[in-house]
Amino acid sequence: MKRHRNSSHWIAAAAFAVACFPLAAMAAIHVKLAVNDDTSLSVSSSSSPCQGEPIDVICVAKGSSPNLFFELDNACEAGGPQYGLEQIRIAMAPKQWPSSSNPLPQYVVGDFNADPDSGVINLASGNGSDNSKSSSRIKFKDKNQHTEPYTVFYEITAQQCNGSGTIVLDPSVRNGGK
Repeated sequence: MKRHRNSSHWIAAAAFAVACFPLAAMAAIHVKLAVNDDTSLSVSSSSSPCQGEPIDVICVAKGSSPNLFFELDNACEAGGPQYGLEQIRIAMAPKQWPSSSNPLPQYVVGDFNADPDSGVINLASGNGSDNSKSSSRIKFKDKNQHTEPYTVFYEITAQQCNGSGTIVLDPSVRNGGK
């Protein structure tokens, strides 16, 4: 195998990239979802659970800014769950969703690209974000830029493929801060 004469430059560049951009900052968080008896949505696995908390509580490390992927395998396909992922929204307290009289703080709106009055995360393509949605996956960026740690509570809604009903999951995300 021929060795390139500038290979030491590539090694130095790779070391610089790892030192300046820690792996935690580049890593994505994957959360696998499941439909239970056609009546509820649950987390079956998470790449970033909070130690000592239920599996559906997600920890975002201090200084990281990950993409979060919520995935429901084979959604609306033959043999798969007959639900598709619809939306995700966030709040500052469990089941106390934002409103025009009680909007989300601006740092949360900025971190999650969420509507301040509803808490719904903007998943539309072309909005300048890295967010997206399909029936089997919701992807969004958690910028985690607030200087102090904070917790938001999230609600994922899945709709029956025939449009007749919905189920939800509503645990929390613990942001470690900038």
